[in-house]
Amino acid sequence: MSVPSGYSIADYGDMVDCEPRMSIYAEALKRAVTPGCTVIDIGAGFGIFALLACKYGAGSVIAIETDSSIELLRELAEANGCADKITIVRDLSTNFEPEKKADVIVSDLRGTMPLFESHIAAIEDARKRLLAKGGKLLPMRDMLRVALARSPKTYQSAHSPWTSNRFGLDLKAGQRFAVNDSTKVYFKPSALLSEPRDLVTLDYRSITDPNIDGTVELTAATDNTAHGLLVWFDAEIDEGLIYSNAPGEPPLVYGQMFLPFAEPVKVKASDTVSARIRARLLEQDYIWTWDCEVRERHSGETRQAFQQSTFKRKVIPPATLRPGSSQHVPEQTHAVQIDRDCLDLIGDGRTLGEIAQLLQDRHTDHFPDFQHALDHVANLMRRY
Repeated sequence: MSVPSGYSIADYGDMVDCEPRMSIYAEALKRAVTPGCTVIDIGAGFGIFALLACKYGAGSVIAIETDSSIELLRELAEANGCADKITIVRDLSTNFEPEKKADVIVSDLRGTMPLFESHIAAIEDARKRLLAKGGKLLPMRDMLRVALARSPKTYQSAHSPWTSNRFGLDLKAGQRFAVNDSTKVYFKPSALLSEPRDLVTLDYRSITDPNIDGTVELTAATDNTAHGLLVWFDAEIDEGLIYSNAPGEPPLVYGQMFLPFAEPVKVKASDTVSARIRARLLEQDYIWTWDCEVRERHSGETRQAFQQSTFKRKVIPPATLRPGSSQHVPEQTHAVQIDRDCLDLIGDGRTLGEIAQLLQDRHTDHFPDFQHALDHVANLMRRY
């Protein structure tokens, strides 16, 4: 499993100030923590949930985080009088082997959507290996919701400068990439052209599949121009403790996800848009696909149809696809040989400096000095 994307300390500060998210998480922890219990905080950041768990009476807390921000927790734990209760693990939770299973596991591994990097796999693993029988998992579930949306300003990036520009250049070939890119937005209720519909529920107490595939039928409320689909989620951290990043709710750090149409859609009241939305985890990133059909309100005939995917947002040269083919025969390049030599030197008690020196001696044409060799070795080791 890959190391997830990191955040800055300022980013984590924004999360602490994010309401009602933070207060709802705090209330859920207060409910779940019992005197002397064991808590695991996954994706702990600088450890705000770990500190709260101690404040509410936890006997021991394990804060797991890959990012260096977790080192701040040592100082904060001392300042809050709970350094003796907190154990810091700088690693992925999937690599952690507990001495004792946790009574409570808390996490917020979401991005704009809960389908973010290795979130689902981490929760499934934690539920099976790290949580004691009858233990509490926070959050409990997320519900993804979808609505038709209008936003000429947001859609501008999919339209301009590709269809027209002040320089008189033909840039139309670029539009097919622009209309397949999702955007993080903060829409207001006035942007919605339909009632929202439930797409899928992610129940963390049972979920195993990191991918989703759902279809919704959206009915236009008025005559207007639809520019795409807006997707958000309602989070239930514990029974009855819910917050949402829906339009009209207090803006949260997550934002919402806007999926543009290949072209603007003029809808009349009661026209329907059938949208099949899929998200598939590919290595560390999700590929989002949205297939839409716009149907006349009276006849039911399809007026427009789009098949779009974030896979299509990048220009991919054919040469970059060949290494992924089962028929591809990789070459023994100089770069491959350097990495092989580096890996062969590991495991006999050598320091990184000793490995770097041996690597430089063998490949003087590639490494002009020791520091370049050391940087290469250190970067290679970070992948493991």
